[in-house]
Amino acid sequence: MKNHLHFDPVGGVAGDMFAAAMLDTFPKLLTPCLDDLRASGVLEHVDINLESGKSQSLAVQRFNVELKSESPPATSHYKDIVAMLANSQLDQGVLSCALALFHLLGTAESRVHGVALDDVHFHEVADWDSVADVVAAASLIERCGVDTWSCGALPVGSGLVKTQHGLLPVPAPATLELLKGLPSWDDGQPGERVTPTGAAIMSYLLKTNSTDSIVSARPAGRVCASGMGAGKRSLVNKPNVLRCTLIECDESATATDLDQATTALLLGTADFEHQVDQVAQLSFAIDDMSPEELAVALQFIRQSDGVFDVSHQVSFGKKGRMMFDVTVLCATNFEPVISRQCFTETSTLGLRVQCITRRVLQREQLSVVDKVGEAGIKQVLRPLPIEQPGVVQDQHTTKIESNDLRRMPGLYARRQRALELSTKVINTDV
Repeated sequence: MKNHLHFDPVGGVAGDMFAAAMLDTFPKLLTPCLDDLRASGVLEHVDINLESGKSQSLAVQRFNVELKSESPPATSHYKDIVAMLANSQLDQGVLSCALALFHLLGTAESRVHGVALDDVHFHEVADWDSVADVVAAASLIERCGVDTWSCGALPVGSGLVKTQHGLLPVPAPATLELLKGLPSWDDGQPGERVTPTGAAIMSYLLKTNSTDSIVSARPAGRVCASGMGAGKRSLVNKPNVLRCTLIECDESATATDLDQATTALLLGTADFEHQVDQVAQLSFAIDDMSPEELAVALQFIRQSDGVFDVSHQVSFGKKGRMMFDVTVLCATNFEPVISRQCFTETSTLGLRVQCITRRVLQREQLSVVDKVGEAGIKQVLRPLPIEQPGVVQDQHTTKIESNDLRRMPGLYARRQRALELSTKVINTDV
């Protein structure tokens, strides 16, 4: 068995919210966390208080950091923070994690400012409360005993945020850099929802400290504990919390795995070149939109990032009314965003969401030029029927992109060009 931790960023992610949620889930880690903060030297400048409270009537924890003096010595530069931590009494595992988090923050700042890493001058991140958040996060990550991590799509917020460089759009430049590769969405709430420290923590957990895919869906398993850490802001119609759930999984399970028996059955019966992955399938029925309205709505969904396919068919529902059955296939990490779009673009009141497995043949996108012009070609490695038990022969098949055929009038002309292009690809081994 292994431990998996899933985060639901209802209100967003910040360093203090992460620490509070983790300590609410793992209360026994409070004393080791304070010991690590003391060993790092941070407690010489700040006081830490874990406070119980409410957010939209939900019981939460808040990780409060208060400065001990009005003008503590500044940490300012990346190299100063690294030197301070490296010369501290921190446990090696916690130190490595804290340095990795600051390296992510420093690298993001260096890219957005165009300076060398050692020359990065932190502003808000250099405050002692932010240093305390990073060290606390490193301590909790290192000591919680969690094997794998996953997180729902991060709300990015909107509007402007006050920085040392003046007012900048949300997310701030360094935060936006750290969010690359992570699922995100706009939940309609204004203000900064993910801080640079929060983005660095999630980037570290999901991209550098986990072998799993970055997905929003939690894995199957037994729920062992949960906790909620709250931020200081109040949001409209939702609590400003980060929730984490500790799940005990089978050793073979990950956030994108099938159950063990199904995986063994599927992967053990295929003897040809292909990939097995998972996609989210959203299904819903529409009986109160006109065909014109639905066509426009589905086109918006089809063009969204993370969507693989959108299809619909006519059927008959209650009271003999004609309706449209809609199916959307999308990447699992985009499922919350696409589900929201289905609700905003169509009149459906409910979605059926499931994670399904695909077998995908190896394919290659080619470009071929003939007398008519340039055309896109999909070349696929396709298995042939088995001639003898255990023997499989493969061959390449080709198909011209339909958009490139539309420019030619006439059915037989289109078929002839498709044949000529396919023959050219095979003969020239493009």
